[in-house]
Amino acid sequence: MPDFIFRAHRFFFALLLLLAVVNIERSWAALDDLPLIGEKFPFTITASSKSLAKSLEDVVKQQRKESPSYEDVDRIRRAGRFDRDIILRWLRSEGYFASTLTTRIENNRIYHQVVEGPRYVIEELKIEFPPDVSPPPLESLPIQKGKPLRAEDVLAGQNAVRDFATEQYCFFEVNVTYDAEVNHSSRKAFVTYILAASPQVKFGEMELNGLSSIEPDYLRHYVTFKPGECFKRREIELTRLELLQTNLLSRVDIHLGEPSDGTVPITFEFAERNHRTLKAGVSYDSNIGPGVTLGWEHRNLFHRGEKLDTQAKVSEIKREIKGELTLPHFYRKGQTLVLHSNLTHEIPDAYESTAGEVGILLSRELKQNWSASVGSTLEFSRMIENEQKNDFALLSFPLGLDFIRTNDLLDPRYGWALGIQTRPFVDLYNTGTRFVKTTIVASAYLTESDWWGQPTLALRAASGTISGEALDAVPAAHRYYVGGGGSVRGYAYQSVGSLTEGEPDGGLSFGETAVELRLRFGGNWGMVLFVDGGYAYPSKSPGFAEDFLWGAGIGARYFTSFAPIRLDLATPLNKRRQDKDGVEDDSLQLYISIGQAF
Repeated sequence: MPDFIFRAHRFFFALLLLLAVVNIERSWAALDDLPLIGEKFPFTITASSKSLAKSLEDVVKQQRKESPSYEDVDRIRRAGRFDRDIILRWLRSEGYFASTLTTRIENNRIYHQVVEGPRYVIEELKIEFPPDVSPPPLESLPIQKGKPLRAEDVLAGQNAVRDFATEQYCFFEVNVTYDAEVNHSSRKAFVTYILAASPQVKFGEMELNGLSSIEPDYLRHYVTFKPGECFKRREIELTRLELLQTNLLSRVDIHLGEPSDGTVPITFEFAERNHRTLKAGVSYDSNIGPGVTLGWEHRNLFHRGEKLDTQAKVSEIKREIKGELTLPHFYRKGQTLVLHSNLTHEIPDAYESTAGEVGILLSRELKQNWSASVGSTLEFSRMIENEQKNDFALLSFPLGLDFIRTNDLLDPRYGWALGIQTRPFVDLYNTGTRFVKTTIVASAYLTESDWWGQPTLALRAASGTISGEALDAVPAAHRYYVGGGGSVRGYAYQSVGSLTEGEPDGGLSFGETAVELRLRFGGNWGMVLFVDGGYAYPSKSPGFAEDFLWGAGIGARYFTSFAPIRLDLATPLNKRRQDKDGVEDDSLQLYISIGQAF
């Protein structure tokens, strides 16, 4: 293993080990008992078993930390009474109904002596449903006869009975209560779950009110139920969420009428949002300078949620104007048609390009989290590379398959995503020029919310290949490039790959990988430690870590209501020298943008 990879891996291993140690130390009871760290009214709990005493200590500490009433406790006897209430309630919740608790105060410390006594067990478990309704089998419940009577299990059983009734029947109301009795002489418990009688009904007709510019039939696409279907209250909340996510409505109220003739009429009351938005954004890259984006969008152009999005972007190396018209639910639910066009002028180190493009893309939701797309794009461009001017008329047919199972697109903390796109090209000016560009990108996210800093481990890998033509025959703007803020941080834009007189050649293939450790502090601030690696290869077979250049760095995050603002500072771990490599890498690169790096 190359030394720079070893150093990077060793750095992350040490960091993760330190983070784990910090979290372990936070739970050490011995440290918590030291007056030197400012503990308010120290205490000790003894019981017949160390595990029981430890559980009680954890509960008391948690309640002291979270309960607002404990903040006002200013005397040790009041603290003792607070602890006693917590301990006795916890013992009862775990089935210790015959327990005793002795509390004394010595040397400014509270001592709790617990005698838990025998644990009450469940002698009888019953479910009472209306006469014409079958209850779930007792063995399917998370609470069982002969087990200790625990409050957590009783509530879990209640939820299980409620879920069963909701799934299997069409009740207008699902009201499940429980009755738990204890016999102190026999130390036995008797638990009964009771489902209140309610009519079984179906969804009735829907009435939509409050709309001024949105066609009612369009919003019906987002209703998750149909008249005549089995009534399920969860579908009401799912529909409310679906409607709010259209970004067309500011308020959605759903009113249920009284059941009549076996159906429930539904009334929707809406308040529309302003459908027009002006947008502005800024970015900064120490290699390519500042960038400005201005945009305007209309989210209900033809009264059925059609979105027109226009943008103008300006930076030192790129000027772009683009427009995009999105037609949702195109001929069927879950199918979207996008018409797009743009004019672009680019002047990176590798080439100069002036291009105009028009295209169409049809995407469809498949199974849960899966989507597929197919389209066609026509691009007219003029490329200048190594003082050679070439004109192209590229007709392409992008095909895509995506799996996205993350909690958030701009700030993912859980889940994973996979995207595959293949795009055949043909040059209409020279039909002998044909090539196929295929790219695959995968990312995964794991968060430990209970740890200090709520750390998120984020991983990303990407690779691609171009087949059918030699490197020189592929237009420069359509080759692969690696390096910069959206790729391998720490290196100049597009510079990680083979170079000719210090300028990037681009590649027929590439490989990239990235690892980030994301931490959060307080409400809105966070930091990131990262390592990126990658390379653009002149051959159509990527080397996968062979010849990779690596960068590492640290970043700050400020979390807003829509996305985090990102500031990253990176350094190259394989710094190149002008006299040896033909290029001189800067020691630091700065990146400012919106959204996580991936």
